[in-house]
Amino acid sequence: MLALKYHQAWNVRIQQVNPLFCVEADDVVVDIAVCGICGTDVGIITDSYPVAVSGTTLGHETAGIVAQVGKGVTRFQVGDRVVINPTYSCGHCRMCQIGNPNHCEKKMGTEAGVSYDGAFAGQYLAKENLLIKLDEHVSMEDASLTEPLSCTLTGVDKLGITHTNIRAAVAGAGPMGMLYIWALHERGVKAFMVEKNESRRQFAKNNLPPECQLYSDFDEALIQEYGDTAMLLDLCVDTTGQLTEYIFDHLAPGGKLLNVALKDKHSSLDIMKIADKSLSVIGSIDSLNNSFERAYAMIRDGIIPVGRLISHVFDLKDYQQAFLTVGCDIAAKTQIPLSTPNCKVLIRISDLK
Repeated sequence: MLALKYHQAWNVRIQQVNPLFCVEADDVVVDIAVCGICGTDVGIITDSYPVAVSGTTLGHETAGIVAQVGKGVTRFQVGDRVVINPTYSCGHCRMCQIGNPNHCEKKMGTEAGVSYDGAFAGQYLAKENLLIKLDEHVSMEDASLTEPLSCTLTGVDKLGITHTNIRAAVAGAGPMGMLYIWALHERGVKAFMVEKNESRRQFAKNNLPPECQLYSDFDEALIQEYGDTAMLLDLCVDTTGQLTEYIFDHLAPGGKLLNVALKDKHSSLDIMKIADKSLSVIGSIDSLNNSFERAYAMIRDGIIPVGRLISHVFDLKDYQQAFLTVGCDIAAKTQIPLSTPNCKVLIRISDLK
């Protein structure tokens, strides 16, 4: 079978690899249908998030069909359509025991697409407890957004939203930004969105929740929403990693800044303000507290219309064009400005439906 392998920064290529098979009793081999491109994949390739192990197959947002089951597997059988939770946790280490399984101490060697072979490949070796059987009406494409939506729900949980009449914003109209604004909408919060890239804005403007407005910069947004650039926000999700200081300075007392961008960037914050204004600066990553199961249920029930966020689907052989669409020019070994309206880009691995 074919797999998209990472070797070092900018050195990724499709290779022929051996088919997979079950080793442990709870193993399940899944034939992959589709896999989404994540910002983590781009960060690995560009070396802006240098965490991957050389020789690892990339990709972790995926769905497919069960091809083999281990001798101890009882919940699935060959032919079942499934979505795969790629966030492994051992359940026994200190992080798992204190409620942080997304930071499991066994993460090295088990993190899909980073230190464990991911799903830009014909097959993926999963564990039974990390699979959910797809309902017939849920497409493979929609199902592949379960993982990014589950990460979104993890972040929204951390915000501890108790009121809906708050001033809220989302920075960045990429896949995570769009998922966050929809997840906030589902919680009853009307947020506005800020995105400076015209291509992102072109896609986002037709796919936002009702009554949510889109702006090219924060000053414009604050004037249009509240009449003054000095107005303060109660909550902001920054998916860009570029606006920490601006947002921090525009937080109302009790305000919360959630950063979900994996960017190697440093900011200076006024420590006194954190205490004096009861501010919260929060980070979030991966699935937590049953968020993967909750995300799938929201997709299944049409609560979050993830299909609207899928802008492109490429075949595996066209992986360079797929990454180019999100600004990662593998051939030229550089990142480029986005020039095509897009949001979530998927790579189709097979014709499985």
